[in-house]
Amino acid sequence: MPMVLLVDADPDNSLRLQKAFEAGGYEVSVATSGEDALSMVKKRRPDLIITQAMMEDMYGSEVCSMVRADPTTKEVMLVLMVDRASQMAHAATRTDADIVLPENSPPATVVTRVDIQVRLRGLPSAAPPRAPVQEAARKPPETGAAATLQGSLAVMDLTEVAQAISIGRKTGRLVLSLPAGEGLMLFESGRVVHAEFGKQTGEGAFSALVMASHRDRGGHFSFIPIETQEAPHLPKTITKDLETLLLNVAVEMDESEKGMKS
Repeated sequence: MPMVLLVDADPDNSLRLQKAFEAGGYEVSVATSGEDALSMVKKRRPDLIITQAMMEDMYGSEVCSMVRADPTTKEVMLVLMVDRASQMAHAATRTDADIVLPENSPPATVVTRVDIQVRLRGLPSAAPPRAPVQEAARKPPETGAAATLQGSLAVMDLTEVAQAISIGRKTGRLVLSLPAGEGLMLFESGRVVHAEFGKQTGEGAFSALVMASHRDRGGHFSFIPIETQEAPHLPKTITKDLETLLLNVAVEMDESEKGMKS
């Protein structure tokens, strides 16, 4: 089972998270300071670390940077919990953390977000992914094949799903059911090679899907692996890497917001 290291000086908060992760099939250890966490990382080699933004001895972002800088622990998944209202939240997006979450997130939401990342990265399996109650009744789109991973886009952002698939170098179909309609992204060894949304294909469809998911939060995703021998036969309508695609979408969204304000 995946091993989680919780870094939190608040015993009540860490206990709530510990119970939620243990119920989800994880092995859990707790550190009460940054120094304690770094010592435990070397001894226990956790699969992922969840740290609060601030401890008495260091910032959570410092813990993330030190873990990532060590060649023996650089692959550990890092989750940083931040105060949504503080400037730290903005700074946290530029740390080495894989996921940044508000520190007041319900424990079940934290576990769900981590579950999805764990599966996309191919780490040892935990409990089946959980969807929020309001999404649970919604069925995933018919895909014609068994989905190995599915979840709610109200819990995990489409951008994060795409990035996790990219990091895991997965090959397969990401089938999307958004409030605005059905969509599809194809990945080959972690690279986006094709997208469809409405009448659009290629980069235009990719941008439209990301923007639609940001505009109307909600919907469902299912990731269906494709056999390696099938990959050469996938349609190829996108050549840019994921980072460039997401940067272009961000610029497009900024320009759209400026246009609405003017």
